[in-house]
Amino acid sequence: MTSNYAVLGSPIAHSKSPALHRAAFAASGIEADYETHELAGGLANYISTLDESWQGLSLTMPLKEEALDVAEQLHPLAISTRAANTLVRVSGAWLGYNTDVMGLQQAVSNQTFETVGILGNGATARSAAVAFEDYEVLVWARNTDRAMAITESYGGRVSSLNDALSCDLVVSTLPAGALEPLLGTQYQGVLIDVAYANKGTGSHFASSISGLEMLLWQAVGQQRLFRTGQFESPLEDEAAVLAAMRSAIGMGE
Repeated sequence: MTSNYAVLGSPIAHSKSPALHRAAFAASGIEADYETHELAGGLANYISTLDESWQGLSLTMPLKEEALDVAEQLHPLAISTRAANTLVRVSGAWLGYNTDVMGLQQAVSNQTFETVGILGNGATARSAAVAFEDYEVLVWARNTDRAMAITESYGGRVSSLNDALSCDLVVSTLPAGALEPLLGTQYQGVLIDVAYANKGTGSHFASSISGLEMLLWQAVGQQRLFRTGQFESPLEDEAAVLAAMRSAIGMGE
């Protein structure tokens, strides 16, 4: 029986997750289908309609918080970030995980930095705060109270926009199109803009990392979960899977 998987969220038509996961399954010779479903809410009702062929779901905005209530068991990272971007069915029960933390860490694994500026206050910002909790973290958001809530939960301090943008590593979790109007000068750090549709933001920094790197690695974490039930250890054929996934979304080696 073919196993079924999907990415859920709204808006979802632009998602590159189907290309990533279909390529990963194909590279390993696994018979599986991965779809896209527009869903802005009602996750519990949606899941109740799925038959036993459904083995895993990827979740994007605005479902990452709602997934916490749907999952019958949560991984510690999903609990600490208060966000689950992955649901995996195990023995009939849906388990919730967060692979965004892994995605962010892997995306910048070849960078050297001491200070991290986080822009935004949503689920991905919380994942970034956990991912970089061992560094000096500055958080900026239009809503200062929400920025403060992140620092109170995960450490770091609320900062001005300019101070956050002046960090060694800047992680923008702002929606597509929201960052560039805020940039007024050149900055000496490295930017990772998780809104990978943005094209011009990186030119304001000494260097930049495509948000596709985070997308890729969080999807690798999901593939590990879909196949083995844990994301801490690489797949046996992960090099081939990575190459196929990169190719599927037009990324270089």
